[in-house]
Amino acid sequence: MKVIETDGIVLKTMDFKENDSILTFLTPEAGKIAGVLHGGKSTRSGNSAKTELFVTNHLEFSIKTGAELVRIRKCELLVSHAQIRQNYSKFLHACYLSELLLFCEIPVVESEDYFNLLKRTISQLSEFDNCAEIKLNFEMQLLKLLGISPSLISCTVCENFLWKRNSGELMSTKYSIPYQLDAIQGGIRCPDCCINSTYTVALHPGSLSFLYNSQSGRKNGFKIKPTQNNLKELDQALNLYFSHFFGRNLKSYSLLKDNSWKN
Repeated sequence: MKVIETDGIVLKTMDFKENDSILTFLTPEAGKIAGVLHGGKSTRSGNSAKTELFVTNHLEFSIKTGAELVRIRKCELLVSHAQIRQNYSKFLHACYLSELLLFCEIPVVESEDYFNLLKRTISQLSEFDNCAEIKLNFEMQLLKLLGISPSLISCTVCENFLWKRNSGELMSTKYSIPYQLDAIQGGIRCPDCCINSTYTVALHPGSLSFLYNSQSGRKNGFKIKPTQNNLKELDQALNLYFSHFFGRNLKSYSLLKDNSWKN
């Protein structure tokens, strides 16, 4: 029996028996883990606050070979992130992040990177109100961790180069008409190769330029701010991209979309 002591962020909580809870949490040492927290539903035990979504706990748990659930021996609340659960928009964004990570296969050797990304993003959601921008940054970094970032250099069909360099560091698209993100091909279709398909989403040049320059621009030390239209288009495009990769729709996305773009 292996005993691990580490921090964990709660991704999912389920009722179990009369007073217990099953927690699924992300750790930097062991990846995603599910285990029973005794007294998780009891206010008298003091454990109910530790079962809230997105809280960070310090845990000690034992792993038994062949068992689906670990045994949580100790659980200490470190950070509650109450601001997220008190703000509907922030809560929806955090639920979306959690659902993405619940779908991910996270190798133990890479779990620290996933944990740090989530920890940083949850803290940003707690402190700031630019939820859509925080979500987009999380998605782009998650794509890199998964190794499925879309190909942005040349058209995925005709292989023509998509960019021209401006006088500064930024690159701009060759054409001033919409391109497409193709979820099946894993890249961009130039205007000449655009098709009608449920697996493609239109991206105007500004949105595509933001996506490309924000990824490559970090190396050069500049920060690019997305427009509202950039955020809205990339929100739809990356949701389609993730849904195709995972082979299922994200349930949290419908509520998030209605709340974010209702005006």
